[in-house]
Amino acid sequence: MAVHHLRPFSLILLLSLFCLLLNPCSCSHRKHLNVSKPESDTDWSPAGATLYGPPTGAGSDGGACGYGDAVEKAPFLAMVSAGGPSLFKSGKGCGACYQVKCKENEACSGSSVTVTITDECAGCVSESVHFDLSGTAFGAMAKSGQADQLRIAGVLQIQYKRSVSPCTLRFL
Repeated sequence: MAVHHLRPFSLILLLSLFCLLLNPCSCSHRKHLNVSKPESDTDWSPAGATLYGPPTGAGSDGGACGYGDAVEKAPFLAMVSAGGPSLFKSGKGCGACYQVKCKENEACSGSSVTVTITDECAGCVSESVHFDLSGTAFGAMAKSGQADQLRIAGVLQIQYKRSVSPCTLRFL
């Protein structure tokens, strides 16, 4: 009699295992897997960049987004930018993070840095996308020891992409 009661259980177990074999990924959440793909230049878009404020400063005191002097402290640490109209988006772009990098100037490191939009640059319309970076952020794109040389360039063609993870991590 006990054997007869195990048959439905065994049948259910067997069917469950069979279903798992047919669809082995049904129990994983692919969006939680950390699979990195190599970064390529096609992931980046072109933009213009200038700098404002003191060479090693935070640009302005918070600017149009209302962050005040917080832009000089963690999590920003002066790695901020005023955004042209396409980035500032009438204030909706405040707090958005982007990775930016330069390659065209000899002083450029080619490595990306993460900046947060904290201000508006209404007059930055010479390119469809423009970052008016703090002196600190602008210099951070330079090779070691060449930040001042890069700042002298004043205007750069850079590459950018929206950054979600590094921005989120900075605010935790």
